[in-house]
Amino acid sequence: MSLFCLLTVVAGGGIGAASADSAAVAGTLDVPTQLTAMRKLDFMIGRWAGTGWTFSSSGERQEFIQTENVRRQVGGLAISVEGEGRDKAQPKRVVDTALAVINYNDATGQYRWEAFSAGYVTTATPVVGDNLFQWSLQTPQATIRYTLKFTRRTWHEIGEFSADGGQTWRQNFQMDLRRVA
Repeated sequence: MSLFCLLTVVAGGGIGAASADSAAVAGTLDVPTQLTAMRKLDFMIGRWAGTGWTFSSSGERQEFIQTENVRRQVGGLAISVEGEGRDKAQPKRVVDTALAVINYNDATGQYRWEAFSAGYVTTATPVVGDNLFQWSLQTPQATIRYTLKFTRRTWHEIGEFSADGGQTWRQNFQMDLRRVA
């Protein structure tokens, strides 16, 4: 269920009508399958903190301090990822905030990543592997992908772009976090 639908259900005061509509659109819901799929993302759950860098539109490297709070929501059927980046040179200055919601559609057998940041909404079908989460988006100029690799205590993420249909990639982002809770 998208965040918009979730907010609509909460604002509407009940889940009965929304569940019936969702079931009609998607066929019969298989909640146990959704829960099993979402448990494959347990490696992401927790509070994370660390540093990273990115390139500005002018090509200048900018370093930041990052926190991420990843939580199960809606009885485990969704995961929220809340991130905040602060300028490393001026830690009181917030340079980015983002919210993403991950869920699993049992009818299609696919995960869904919906991210909200700086006025943009990105919807993607991520790849989920053992301690790996990857998502990408297409812009008119390039394909952009983010690859997140986890250990029990670390989150290593890189961002890359390709202007030639994925034949060559250039890194333009990196983030290294440690689990803090």
